[in-house]
Amino acid sequence: MPSLRDLITDPDLELTPSERKVIRALLDQYPRNGLGPMSRLAEHAGVSDPTIVRLVKKLGFSGYADFQEALLSDMDDRLRSPSTLLQPRAHLKKDDPWGHYLANSHRALVDTQALTQPEDVRILIEWLLDTRHQVHCFGGRFSSFLANYLLNHLRLLRPGCFALEDNAQLPDRLFDVQRQDVVLVFDYRRYQSQALRVAHAAKSRHARVVLFTDIYASPLREMADLIISAPVESASAFDSMVPALAQVEALVACLSLRSPDLADRLEGIDALRTDFDTHLLEDK
Repeated sequence: MPSLRDLITDPDLELTPSERKVIRALLDQYPRNGLGPMSRLAEHAGVSDPTIVRLVKKLGFSGYADFQEALLSDMDDRLRSPSTLLQPRAHLKKDDPWGHYLANSHRALVDTQALTQPEDVRILIEWLLDTRHQVHCFGGRFSSFLANYLLNHLRLLRPGCFALEDNAQLPDRLFDVQRQDVVLVFDYRRYQSQALRVAHAAKSRHARVVLFTDIYASPLREMADLIISAPVESASAFDSMVPALAQVEALVACLSLRSPDLADRLEGIDALRTDFDTHLLEDK
């Protein structure tokens, strides 16, 4: 019999946008977010109580109490499983810190896959492939490399992709954001106030905000139209960006498969690059 977690992550489950927010909230801190009052889960997900009632009934439960009972049963099964009991604590082993860290990163990638909702990925890909609207990328102190890494690939895949850099030109760039543009914001703990300002400005211009963040209570969650969550806990003193980077590369792979004129575009870019390199050598 499938676990409750398998049930709520079933790709065949038809959900409304509000119901997907509830699933995200549940998965972000599973099973903790579902063990408290319904109002707290509703607040965390940014939806109303009736939305949660409709969702739990769609999942086959008579009510929220019945759903919580299944959640507790699922948690009990997980606590009794050998893989959970034998999982090492999150600190580096002195005898092999390198190997221990890589093993911990592998577990984090497995957890990341469980956090992903296929419908969210499908919507994000459709938004990014729609060249009628521009794409803007912003990242924080430690996550800006993710924004730039994705941006460099997006520019190979499609036109109209721009960086929102945390400098004096940021207001200028935000002013150019148009209705239905896609603004990708990377913001992980410790959350940055500048990311919040970027999201506010984007929403005020009626853009669609996609938040790449951790599984905790980011202040941007309520403003985001889509949320892509990743665990950041690591076996060292610092958070890990390995799962987030894997998500970016998975997104690029999906976009590459769906881009209709990718080969022609890459060929044209390479031809221009060769021409520029040739003239650069001649100028020297």
